[in-house]
Amino acid sequence: MQGTSKYREQGYQDPLLVDVMKRHGLTELPLFTSRPTAQNARRNHWNELAKFRDGPVNPQCTGFADTAAASAEIKRYAHEIGAQAVGVAALTPIMIRETVDLPHDNVICMIFAEDYAEALKGPRATETEAMEAYVRCAEASTQMAEYIRSLGYPAIAHHNGACDIQAIPAMIAAGLGELGKHGSLIHPEYGASHRPGIVTTTMPLALDAPYAFGVQDTCLSCHLCSNNCPGDAIPLDDFTYTEGIRRWVTDVEKCYVYSRLRPEYCHICVDVCPYIHKANGDPAKKNLFKQYMSMRKTAGYKTPTWFQDE
Repeated sequence: MQGTSKYREQGYQDPLLVDVMKRHGLTELPLFTSRPTAQNARRNHWNELAKFRDGPVNPQCTGFADTAAASAEIKRYAHEIGAQAVGVAALTPIMIRETVDLPHDNVICMIFAEDYAEALKGPRATETEAMEAYVRCAEASTQMAEYIRSLGYPAIAHHNGACDIQAIPAMIAAGLGELGKHGSLIHPEYGASHRPGIVTTTMPLALDAPYAFGVQDTCLSCHLCSNNCPGDAIPLDDFTYTEGIRRWVTDVEKCYVYSRLRPEYCHICVDVCPYIHKANGDPAKKNLFKQYMSMRKTAGYKTPTWFQDE
């Protein structure tokens, strides 16, 4: 299947980011150079896993009673290896990066939640938690792809180390949530505080249906992410549609000034999203959210830092 989705490269491979750096007189990114050695080692781990994305397929194919039984087994294994949620969708061209031809039929999307409490500890703790979630995604998607190949079906892992899949449209189709104004997928239990691990395969599977629980409509009137973004990168009201999904298009150039050109990690748009508690009704998460928003108020909603004394 030939991909049609434009894909933004990461880090120094992104031409827009390089251009922004040059215009600000930078040859290196403060966000990258300020990271502790241990964090860089963890990032290297997901790059090392890239060599295991694909591999030999067991010639003895495991049969299942039907696609429902096959999906049940895949979901059982996903939870066994640490996924908090998992969904399955039919692969479509918009989910695949442009120029890539991926000979698969289905996509398996797994969610790995971040601990929202880390947001109250400041940028470094928040970044460390996000990075660990990404590592779990890479490890689990690698394990899942290997497991499916052991069952006799081709499968490829997609994660930060190497990825041919656009996570958001795949996760929406797999029933894992709705797209929020900040550009992240909002899950009913974990809000936007999670990361994706993805596997594509030819294994016949029962598909999940998209799940809507009011996010897109709420985002029309909730402006917390827009009002807290230091770079004013998230539009209040200007949106477009892609395959029927409302999208508020983030001004990536404005975002980069605060999320890449500063030494502190920026996760503000996700951390101010009320869906960390809004749909699940978790009183503990609601209390954490109130504490976090109190810190934002003290610091000043548009400030690029979390806490007043930073």
